[in-house]
Amino acid sequence: MCLLAAGLAGAGGFSGPAAVLVDRGRVRALGQEALQAGAPRRELAGLWLSPAPLDAHVHLHLGGTPAANLAASRAAGLAAVRDLGHQPRLETPRGENQQPPLVQAAGPGLGAQGPGGSWLAQGLRGPQAFAQAVATRAQARAGVIKLFASGLLDFARPGQVLHPLTLGREEMRAAVAEAGRAGLRVTAHASGEQAVRAALACGVQGVEHGFFLGRETLQEMAARGVSWSPTLAAVQAHIRDTEGRYDQAQRGRLQEIARRQAAQIRLGAALGVRLVLGSDAGSYGLPHGQAAFLEMAAWLQVGVAPELVFRAATSRPARALGLESELGGIFPGARAWLLACHGDPRQDPLHLTRPAWRSF
Repeated sequence: MCLLAAGLAGAGGFSGPAAVLVDRGRVRALGQEALQAGAPRRELAGLWLSPAPLDAHVHLHLGGTPAANLAASRAAGLAAVRDLGHQPRLETPRGENQQPPLVQAAGPGLGAQGPGGSWLAQGLRGPQAFAQAVATRAQARAGVIKLFASGLLDFARPGQVLHPLTLGREEMRAAVAEAGRAGLRVTAHASGEQAVRAALACGVQGVEHGFFLGRETLQEMAARGVSWSPTLAAVQAHIRDTEGRYDQAQRGRLQEIARRQAAQIRLGAALGVRLVLGSDAGSYGLPHGQAAFLEMAAWLQVGVAPELVFRAATSRPARALGLESELGGIFPGARAWLLACHGDPRQDPLHLTRPAWRSF
């Protein structure tokens, strides 16, 4: 049992002089109740105490081995990651002695056969096949279902999507219905109006990437409470082009795609879309762990309010992953995976990249 005494708590609905009682890896009490426990005291004077951030969109089997990528995520201070493909690793133990990050995994996504199919997805055809695939993943204890509703961005034509709609609505509805029966959320890889609007109509709870959307679609996402991970840093990594893949004209087209997505993120934030930080870690130029902070920095650079970025990295992904009773805030019962920073992370979330102290 230990009492943490910091300057201020940076999340969890608690603000003011912070006393946080930690016992056996969990937050047990706050404030005056914590002080009355008489536990040994650890002074974190002048620091701000924060929950560790989460990354809601990674690929643990890309950019290195899963073990190395998990180690990098832990070294960066991440409390949890959501692995959205592609190998069938579906579960990480969740006992009290589990070390961060927790992993919520989809296994292979569910996509189309033939044109428009993704190498990250199992190719399927027909509603029954999609329902059965969801049931199989549920039996294997997957934590989330991922649908591939569109293809990739067309880097040669800003505003265009390769294969703009790859799944039928009946297939998506069957997957969403079966996931609901299993108690699983569904998120969709979808860019462009056609795919995103179809996915919304079929009841998905999340949109991954979501490039090239208009105001009405963003308003519908806000009204439905759908989570959106816009993965801006993924395009910026291609613009940096550390391997020399693109010529100057191609990089100019990538910059136009990033410019459009930046404007869309600002609009989505203004309309109340539930922005959730997901980095696409493991993709080109996005190292695990650090990719989450590249995505934070990208949002800040385009004008998203720092406090919103902070929530998008803590409480919102915890809710999107169904982990809001354990992570994303400082409250009784939460896992005590905490960072102490020299500045208020609600005012500058990038303080989370350089904690002065951490509990794990």
